Formats: sequence, structure tokens, C-alpha cells
Amino acid sequence: MIKKITLEILESHMQKEIQSSTTVFTAIDLLRTPVIRKISFCLMFAWFSTSFAYYGLVMDLQKFGVNVYLVQLIFGAVDIPAKLGVLATLNSAGRRLTQTACLLLSAAIILVNIFVPKEMQMLRTSLAVLGKGFTSASFSCVYLYTGELYPTVIRQTGMGFSSTMARIGSMAAPVVLILADILPALPSIIYGGSAVMAGILAIFLPETRNIPLPDTIEDVEEKWAKSKKKGSTAEEAEKEMMNMEEIKEFPEAVDGKVI
Repeated sequence: MIKKITLEILESHMQKEIQSSTTVFTAIDLLRTPVIRKISFCLMFAWFSTSFAYYGLVMDLQKFGVNVYLVQLIFGAVDIPAKLGVLATLNSAGRRLTQTACLLLSAAIILVNIFVPKEMQMLRTSLAVLGKGFTSASFSCVYLYTGELYPTVIRQTGMGFSSTMARIGSMAAPVVLILADILPALPSIIYGGSAVMAGILAIFLPETRNIPLPDTIEDVEEKWAKSKKKGSTAEEAEKEMMNMEEIKEFPEAVDGKVI
């Protein structure tokens, strides 16, 4: 891999490093360029919908007709297997598939629960616990995924922006519960619909498994844009990212010479 490093590649990389170190980045940079803007838009819905559905389920425990303290205990305990399970899935299936599956499965469970008769309280409670487990798994996935999608120069800004959307989702969740006075199923429809939208948008995010973290906005724009061009694949984008990482680790090796 080192033999492929040329002087031009090294000089280009060094120029990017110098430019990044002297540039001040703000929240506007999350929307300035096409790929970063798409990532920010998709993550915004993923964070909002995950928190929205999560707190919507947690704050409405009394409707299940079971001892509220017992349900609260079960709702808390389900986080343990959910988070352990998602760790295995992240490494085997990848970030994008895991994020999409968690959101869509939680949405499906929330929507299915609408049609379960109120007399079947145990089934309704079991589905709610399962849905909460998937939203908890989505939280774990989106935390990791967000950090890997944003480049180093705006990573903390992106995490802060995304976390803010989650806080908005948690604030909106109890307000939606008021709509049950109009139609009992309406809050669940909104929670589930939001998760469905976020799950669909997550499909358009790039996969980051086994790919080195990007350092600059240009890295993200170039690498993910090239992976979509005709004749280019995600594997080629991954190789380019690996080549860039080797430049950082072995900057003295250019065409097999020491500089």
C-alpha cells in the first residue's frame, strides 16, 4: 500500500492539514457542503425520532393496565440485552443496516400495538417493552454512527447538533400524548410514523464499518462522492481512506524513498 503513495498525494494531504488547522468551523459547516448536509439531515431525523419514540413509550406506562412499578422495572431491564445485542450487530451487519433496522422495527411494533385489543394487556405490554428495547438499541447505534460519519474538524459540533435534536424529541414526546384526547391511537401513529421516516432516511447514510475516520470535510465529500460515481464502489472508497491513513502513519515513505 505504501508503494502507491506519491509526492503529489502527500503534498495535497499536507495542504489540507494546514488549511484545516487554520480554519474556524461552525455549525453552518454542517449544512454547507452536499454530503455533509445529507448526513446532517438524516442524522437529525434519526436522533429526533429515536428520542421521540423512546420517551413517548416511557412516559405512557399507565395505559398498559399493569402494575406501573413492575412495568418500569421491565422497561429499564430491557436496555441491557438491547445494548449488548446491538454491539454484536454493529460489527457483523454494519452501522447503516443496524440503524435502519432498529428504527423500522421499533416503528412497526408501536404501530402494531394500536390494533391489539385493550383486554390483552400482557401482549400490549410485551410489545411496548420490545419497542422500547429497539429504540434503546437505536440510541446506542446512532451515538457511534454519528461520531464516525462526521470528520474530525466538525465531529463535536455535529454531535452537539444531533444531541440537541434528541432533546427536542424528548420535549415533544409528552406534548403529543395530549392528542390522545382527540383520538386514542393518534400518539402511537405519530411516534411510529416518525420512526418510519427516520428509518427510511437512514438508508441513505454511508456505511462506516472498517473505514478510517475522516479528518476534513473535503475527505468526506471526495470519498463518499467518488463511491457513487460510475465504475466506483464502496470498496474503492474504503481503499482510498486506508491509503490516506497510511500517509499519516508513514509520511516519510513516498515512492519508496525517505523525504
